[in-house]
Amino acid sequence: MSEKKYAGKMLHDIGISIMLMALFLAALVMGLCGKELFVENIIITAAVFIIALVASLHFVTLAIVLAALATVIYNGIKIFQIANQGKEAVPITFLWIVIPALTVIGCTLYANGHNKMLIENALLKRQVDELVMIDPLTNLYNLRSMFMDMQTQVSFAERNNQPISLMVIKLRYQDELKKVLKKSQYDQVLVKVSKIVVNTVRLEDRVYAIDDKGTLAIILTTDRKGCSSVYNRLENNMGKSENFADIASSPIRVEVQIGYLQYNKEEYQRDARLFLSKVQEEASYDI
Repeated sequence: MSEKKYAGKMLHDIGISIMLMALFLAALVMGLCGKELFVENIIITAAVFIIALVASLHFVTLAIVLAALATVIYNGIKIFQIANQGKEAVPITFLWIVIPALTVIGCTLYANGHNKMLIENALLKRQVDELVMIDPLTNLYNLRSMFMDMQTQVSFAERNNQPISLMVIKLRYQDELKKVLKKSQYDQVLVKVSKIVVNTVRLEDRVYAIDDKGTLAIILTTDRKGCSSVYNRLENNMGKSENFADIASSPIRVEVQIGYLQYNKEEYQRDARLFLSKVQEEASYDI
């Protein structure tokens, strides 16, 4: 598993090392050759850059063909100049025989390694997302955590013959708020609402952020009558205009919809998703 984990980085590093070697050799040839070879060196250098571009775009076969053509044509011209025109061979120019091949190898390994790294990073991100239990905006526990805690709380309540309830708080008129507020201001509203809820309920009643729309849920160790009391306190605290006075230049009114139900074993059979959906329906009916 560890070998696969670092395969992309190894290919990436080897590829870029070979590319740098090819670049160094090309610079060496350009630097040590005289002015009389400047034009042909520029031409073959341009050809190498084209080969590098093609190989980086994953057209490996085409890059190999271009590298072979560049090598054959260059060496053909050099042999012709030496044999028929009597020009002296400059030994260092024969590095152009290997530079195109090194370029293809380096760019291909680099591109493949880069792709593997992207895939590895995407897989790692997905694994991290699956393990994340905290909402990044409000720092509350998320839906996954709520479902886990719900099973534990239900089991505890059944063993001790105690009531347990679930409450959902949804932001009313959220679309209208998004239209009149900036993204940062809307996020501040969600954070303020979550803080009001946390400060309203008891410490043992954990609050959860269950979606990206600001919907909150609370597992309450109380019956329906106790939920009604929590409902009234939340309504009262949410109605205080000073809670949201510092968010926008003009006053804004934030309202919520609240729904709650007491857990019933016969009806829900420990199905936390069904229980949550029923409570969300109750919140939708809150007018």
